[in-house]
Amino acid sequence: MDRRHFLASVAALPSLAWASPPSTATRPVLRNAVALKGLALSSARLLDPALSNITGYAFFDVETGEMLDSYQPDLALPPASVTKTITAIYARHVLGPDYRFVTRLFATGPIVDGLVQGDLYLVGGGDPALDTDELAELAKAAVSAGVRGVTGRFFVDGSGLPEISEIDPSQPDYLGYNPSISGLNLNFNRVYFEWKQTSAGYDLSLDARGIHNKPLVRWMDISAENRGAPVFKHTLANGHDRWSVAQSALGNGGGRWLPVRQPADYVGEVFQTLAAVAGLKLPAHKHGKVPSNASEFARFESNHMDEVLRWVLKYSNNLTAECIGLTASQKLGGRPLTLASSAGAMGRWAQSKLGVSGVNFRNHSGLTDQSRVSAAQMAEMLAHSRSQAGLNGLLKPFNLVDRSGNSMNVGDVSVRAKTGTLNFTRGLAGYLEKGGRKYSFAILSADLSARANIPLAQRERPRGAKTWGGKAKRQEQALLRHWLEMVS
Repeated sequence: MDRRHFLASVAALPSLAWASPPSTATRPVLRNAVALKGLALSSARLLDPALSNITGYAFFDVETGEMLDSYQPDLALPPASVTKTITAIYARHVLGPDYRFVTRLFATGPIVDGLVQGDLYLVGGGDPALDTDELAELAKAAVSAGVRGVTGRFFVDGSGLPEISEIDPSQPDYLGYNPSISGLNLNFNRVYFEWKQTSAGYDLSLDARGIHNKPLVRWMDISAENRGAPVFKHTLANGHDRWSVAQSALGNGGGRWLPVRQPADYVGEVFQTLAAVAGLKLPAHKHGKVPSNASEFARFESNHMDEVLRWVLKYSNNLTAECIGLTASQKLGGRPLTLASSAGAMGRWAQSKLGVSGVNFRNHSGLTDQSRVSAAQMAEMLAHSRSQAGLNGLLKPFNLVDRSGNSMNVGDVSVRAKTGTLNFTRGLAGYLEKGGRKYSFAILSADLSARANIPLAQRERPRGAKTWGGKAKRQEQALLRHWLEMVS
């Protein structure tokens, strides 16, 4: 996928006004109460007995605003990654479909005989998906602009977004999908840990691999220790990440991504290495905010926002959701210092623009069990015309299966939805279309007691979570089949 648009000189970013539908919506009113109660009882029988008390769902006709089917619709539960649908609507409306994240190079003095007469600054604009190969392109652009070195210092500036140590502190600290956040991000703020068994023990390495570049990383280090548990330990020493791994867990060899806890330092070291390969010699980086009198001489732009949103809804990357949410909150005029404060701004926006109050988002990705949204609130937000416009063409198709698990031939039926999964938590929300009619729905389930009782050592793959998730998925399919029959 062509993810980027690159510019080696300053250029104005295009802007595109996004047509706004009405900014408020009234709460749908239940009609034909007796018939609807019968439908609810009929659909409730499809729930798994083990999940019925901890499940809520709602099914809306988006044209009439009528809630056609529901069960415990006001039960507030964690929406998990279904949160990303609201984040996408929020970001697309506030930032615009053509918004691009920009990573820039600045100089504090003129370029004379290939040398910056002053300092060089690498300044992040919050791009969550910048990768090593793209950072290498920025280094090559600097050389193309005539820069071969600096007389001063090399600074990294990640102040474009607040520095946040991890998305969800309750998660194990070695999980790659729970990284730190900064205005400068690279490889989704993950570093690749690779190990190979040798006659002398193990050869361990950390690298920032891309498709074409694989620079070693020395700002962080990792060692193998003779212990049973935990498998990974992380400490911070003099600003450097220090990882250790239980040697008993390594086997013959392998690799996995580990989260980065000092993103700007990670980017600084990798850029210095890539710049040297391109022909630009830089000293070791320092931290500093770019001064107002510095001049931009190269930049790298992300794909436009619609492509970023399509990607985040398809692959459910947590860092991307958090960065676009934080950026949108900043654009509204705030300066959120935490994910919770930014998510609170998104909740207030949802009340103002989607007409739904009382939602309690704690971040933008759904990687938390502290957020609370009901199925009725989620389905109602999606039913709003602004949401339909915002998600048009972005949600991926959802595969319907029969009772045997085989894909169904559904003819003119279209289901597009976002899933959400945490251990003992499951969500599905989106749109069902049939015969020219469109419906919004949300199905949420969560066993918070089971989550609270997961031992620390099992939080990555707790016992029973996979079986529980299978039950939740089967009842989702049963409900979708029921609604499909109901609207035939």
